[in-house]
Amino acid sequence: MDEWIADVPNDLLSSLQESISQGPIIDIVDGKARRFLTEDTVARVNGLKMQVFSKEHPPPHFRVQYQGSAANFRISDCHRLNVSGDVLKYEKNIQLWWKDHKKQLIETWDRLRPSDCPVGKYEE
Repeated sequence: MDEWIADVPNDLLSSLQESISQGPIIDIVDGKARRFLTEDTVARVNGLKMQVFSKEHPPPHFRVQYQGSAANFRISDCHRLNVSGDVLKYEKNIQLWWKDHKKQLIETWDRLRPSDCPVGKYEE
């Protein structure tokens, strides 16, 4: 007997994709997922990886990694805090990306804050 295969529509997959992008669920309590997260990858672009970490120091910031190098940028204005290696050559690309994704970075930062985080939620 031949097997008939139909792809699941993308709109049905979007919530699963979002859940997976937030990290593995370790438990479900009262219908709500609990995750063990230490970082969240906000985006990957041609070898550049943008991340927000859960237990961090002020100011609220995100990290960009590229081929073993890294740079941290403030979420508020995309000011570079530090840098190592070749990621610096993509600084203008990162600034342009930041303009379109600042809201997502703030939402990710706020979502990852543990209750004992000294930095707390994002504030300008």
